[in-house]
Amino acid sequence: MTQHDESGAIDAMQGGIDSAADKDPVVAKIKAEEAKDVQRWLRRIDHTRRFDEEARKQYAIDRRYARGDSGFEVSGNIIGTYIDITEAFLYAKQPDVDVLPSKACEPPSIEAIREAAQGVIDQSPEVTEAGRTAFAAALYQGVPQPDALNMGLIAEAMKSEEMVEQEFQRLREHYEKVQRDRKAFAETLELVIVHLWRQGRLKFRGRPWVRSGLTVGAGILKATWQERTAPSAESFVALNDLQFNIKRAAALRSKLNDPTEAANNETLLADYKRQLETLRAQTETVAKKGFVIELVQAEDFSVTPGYTIANHCDAPWNSHRIPKLFDEAQAEFELDDEAMAQAKIYSVRKPAGIRKSSAAMDDVSASDADAYTSGYGPGELHDGPSDAKADKWVMVHEIWDRETGCVLTCIEGVRCWVKPHWRPAATTRFYPFFLFVTSEVDGDRHPQSLVARSAKLVDEYYRIGSAEAEHRRRVRPKLMFNRGLLGPDDVRKVESGVTQEMVGLEPTKPNTDLRGMFVPVAYAALDPALYSRDRIVTEIERIWGVQEALTGTVEVEKTATEADYQQAGFQARTGGRRDVMETALSELALYTAEVARAYLTDEDVRTIGGPGAMWPAYDGAEDLRRMVDVEIRAGSSGKPNTAAERQAWGEQLPLLQGLIDKIGMLRASSPLDIADCHERLARITAERSGDRLDIDQLMPRAVTTPVSPLAAGMGAPEPGAPAPTTGAEPAPTQEPAAATAA
Repeated sequence: MTQHDESGAIDAMQGGIDSAADKDPVVAKIKAEEAKDVQRWLRRIDHTRRFDEEARKQYAIDRRYARGDSGFEVSGNIIGTYIDITEAFLYAKQPDVDVLPSKACEPPSIEAIREAAQGVIDQSPEVTEAGRTAFAAALYQGVPQPDALNMGLIAEAMKSEEMVEQEFQRLREHYEKVQRDRKAFAETLELVIVHLWRQGRLKFRGRPWVRSGLTVGAGILKATWQERTAPSAESFVALNDLQFNIKRAAALRSKLNDPTEAANNETLLADYKRQLETLRAQTETVAKKGFVIELVQAEDFSVTPGYTIANHCDAPWNSHRIPKLFDEAQAEFELDDEAMAQAKIYSVRKPAGIRKSSAAMDDVSASDADAYTSGYGPGELHDGPSDAKADKWVMVHEIWDRETGCVLTCIEGVRCWVKPHWRPAATTRFYPFFLFVTSEVDGDRHPQSLVARSAKLVDEYYRIGSAEAEHRRRVRPKLMFNRGLLGPDDVRKVESGVTQEMVGLEPTKPNTDLRGMFVPVAYAALDPALYSRDRIVTEIERIWGVQEALTGTVEVEKTATEADYQQAGFQARTGGRRDVMETALSELALYTAEVARAYLTDEDVRTIGGPGAMWPAYDGAEDLRRMVDVEIRAGSSGKPNTAAERQAWGEQLPLLQGLIDKIGMLRASSPLDIADCHERLARITAERSGDRLDIDQLMPRAVTTPVSPLAAGMGAPEPGAPAPTTGAEPAPTQEPAAATAA
């Protein structure tokens, strides 16, 4: 029987089982079709995982190198050290979000606005009516017709100019208001993105994300909006809210009433009591919602065969394998014991220490990359104590199907969808996965890790060190002596003597000279150049892009120019990886903004950004691109070069201060506006200094009554500015009511 026939027979048998499980033939047919659909998807995912077995095997090997496993006598965790150094420079802090009004929101030039105003006025009947009125009035006053006609034309021109100026001011104010609103929205959106990233703990998740990319070649982040009151993505990071705790307590209570669980009643009863205490302590009445960011292990992420991992957004579907505790999965999806009895059971793989055997890198399989082992069939328990059920895990597969726009959720072994199909909020990218890929190879589905690129060099480094250690053991000083000149007891004394021990001997010939009795054994000299590893270290550093100074192994003093060259080389070698990482983070920033636009209400945003937050009505995913440009500030996630940044800012600060005063004078801006600009400049300077300065304590307070520039101590007016009013007669002032109205 062929594999196709076997699969058909199994499906037919499964259909018969489902038909027998429900008396209603309509319901039985629906269940059978659903079971077939689930099995088709699970077989598709299983085929993909088998398709990627070699890649998962390489993941296991790369992680062993990163952990320090080695079969050589002399070894050190060089790979792990390079990963730590590179990670610290690529991702030192949460990146700064940069949201700016889009180019489409910039106001047109003054000439374009005036031309637009002229085009509107040219078609206005008021201009013609003004000319006719002036022409008729001139004729009525006895003005000759040619002169009256000229007066009418002059009146039309004056009316047209007046209306053009009014329309010009109206359009200009309109564009300026739009620009102010877009800028206020950009500032609000920037605060929202930063808030959601902090809520999702991006800083905490970002470091393992970069480490995963440096270790196995692909780091994967998953960013989703979690909400108990609406369908949302599955996540390994739980939202511990009241609604889910109630589900857990209900599941425990049902197990207490199950006679098959009688052997475990004491453990279940204790868990149930603790759960009730938790429920009594929680006062919240609304289910939690929020933005969740989690790290996806590379072996748990599947992409349609035929597409590279880096181009997963182009694939028809992506799948995420999520481990969940058996009881928590049953409580979350509200499945009965009959359905959960079908689930395939997994257990956590026992942690392994550093391996120093010769088979550390040889005896590796694809399953070694998985953190959970599947040694148990559906419904089976492994041997162990009565409370070993806490180690029962199931695998939840969340399938993001771009072709249908749906998210499917199933559990391995369970013959139904454990959650209704749901559609995520519309975004410009359907998938919530963001990849940091270090080294792509043209034509390969999986990227090549830096560990794999440098593994042979590391082996050679350890091999040389082990050979040197063996050489040192073999060149320990040895002596030869004539056994015939010593008695058996003296021979044993000499052979068993230790370093610096005094051994008394009685030669068989008393007059024998002992200096001639012992002869040193010649050995091969130790040549340091033969065991030099400098060339290998240089090649490893070239692959990883880590310069010598960063590893703390500088042996020869370098000039400032040489150090600058090394720093420039390091920036160039790590620049490509930094660019890939920042591209993924910019996509994450845009995705976060689109999710926030879809799910956050105006009230939610005002809670985050204050009462002045600007949050226009949501008009689909594309409305964001029309209003703002979202990305991260280049280089903001890496380790800051504080000295260089301070030097650059010190050169720019005087120029900016002068420009503020110059532009303020030309625009006749108020002193308060100029003061606000200088205050913002001071805040930026404090931020760039790297010190935590409370700039508000240094800023003078504004007065409530208008003060002239001279009285405020601002010095003499700028050249070209009107001189202040002097003389015995004071300058006119506004009445209090007029000033208040102004």
